[in-house]
Amino acid sequence: MIRTKRMYFANLLIAILPNSGCRKFKSRLWRWAGVKVGEGVEIFQGVKIHGVGEMEVGNNVFIGHETLFMVNVEGDEVSHIIIEDEAVVSTRCTVITGFHKITSDGPRIVSREGTCSMTRLGRGSCVLANSTILPGVTVGEMALVAAGATITKDVEPYTLVGGCPAKLIRRLK
Repeated sequence: MIRTKRMYFANLLIAILPNSGCRKFKSRLWRWAGVKVGEGVEIFQGVKIHGVGEMEVGNNVFIGHETLFMVNVEGDEVSHIIIEDEAVVSTRCTVITGFHKITSDGPRIVSREGTCSMTRLGRGSCVLANSTILPGVTVGEMALVAAGATITKDVEPYTLVGGCPAKLIRRLK
């Protein structure tokens, strides 16, 4: 479980550390804050994790500049982000695990009640710059998400998807 006070401190340090340097130190910061981190993980400058859910990062994962992971807890439910071995999350991507229910009953259309889910990036997958991964989505093994895509549904393994919302562009195998 992510410890928010520690993660706040880790986010501050990662924002000022060199881009591609201090790999082991950044990984240790995340472990100290409650993230399960594998070996050889490369975390670039400005990467942030917000929330208190659970997050696992596999071996040899690359996470680009200013990427944002939003992991939440709602009541007894806990959200998860799982990034499997060799995955790439490029610059300024956003990975989200929850949202607020939409209801016409109440003072506003989006309720205060939230949801939780698991978001998974498969082994060897690649999410290119400025993409958004929405709650409950699985990006399959060796899948490629084009830059600027919004992923609203599961992505099959060995496929290239792109657009908003993302659609199949072609099969890679």
